[in-house]
Amino acid sequence: MARGNGRQQIVRDDHGRERLLEDLQRTVLRCGWELLAFVFMENHLHLLLKTPRPNLARGMQQFLSSYAIWQGRRRRRVGHLFQGRYRAELIEDESYYWTVSRYIHLNPVRVGLVERPDAWRWSSCPGFFKPSLRLPWVAHEALLSAWRGEHGGTDSARAYRRFVEAGLKSPPPSPFRKAFGGWVLGSERFLARLRELSGPVLSDPPLPGARQLAASDPEAILEAVCDHYGMDRSALARRGDPHIARAAAAWLCRQHCEIALHELAPMLGLSRADSVPNLTRRIDAGLRSHPRLAEELEEIMARIGRETKNKV
Repeated sequence: MARGNGRQQIVRDDHGRERLLEDLQRTVLRCGWELLAFVFMENHLHLLLKTPRPNLARGMQQFLSSYAIWQGRRRRRVGHLFQGRYRAELIEDESYYWTVSRYIHLNPVRVGLVERPDAWRWSSCPGFFKPSLRLPWVAHEALLSAWRGEHGGTDSARAYRRFVEAGLKSPPPSPFRKAFGGWVLGSERFLARLRELSGPVLSDPPLPGARQLAASDPEAILEAVCDHYGMDRSALARRGDPHIARAAAAWLCRQHCEIALHELAPMLGLSRADSVPNLTRRIDAGLRSHPRLAEELEEIMARIGRETKNKV
């Protein structure tokens, strides 16, 4: 889920929704995601997806930043469009697909935009109610195949429609209301396995660093970048320095921090706020051609995670 900064609108008209849809399609195809359900609201969006490759962070950064840059140019304004980093919840398996997707599809009904979820064009719901409206890059059949027959009949598509329509009469609560730590939806066995793999990150109650690390603090990222590359903090603000560290610091801050461009620019020795994207584009280009760069960025964030853990 990604929300507008300060709950501002992320889309104002159908032109914006069309562009957001195009950016989502491009990201799904490029990243090889299996998109099961989605909805675009006025000030936020929801996606239900599987990531066969470990590229969620990179894909979401590309998806949201591409749209935000387009929208910023269109509105002729700078600053964050989205409220920091997207929020991600973990789901154990397909047994939760119907419950989670129904909650997503009922969003427009809950806020009074439409009376029926399939009437909202800017979601995957119309394709589940009418096959001719399906988008080829949405995995409708994968979601329907999660059917267990508990909703009656022998037709999974018809059963799903009945399941969603039942939510109109008796609106369901968020499926994540009882999720572990508010972000893991699964069985006790699944949680035990995650605890085994992650150690104290999934302790009960969860440590503050599990979701936020120190990444909400740009200074923590700048210090970690300097430590990783073995350089002084002042070097990041050295104008004209071509070292990759400045670009890495800019990219990581934009991805993980709620910091405005005009605030980040002087920290990197830039006189103009609109110069920051020039640095982040260098990383975007490098990620496509140099796999080692992605590993370096992950190592920097892991460093922050370890330091945060030691402070908790």
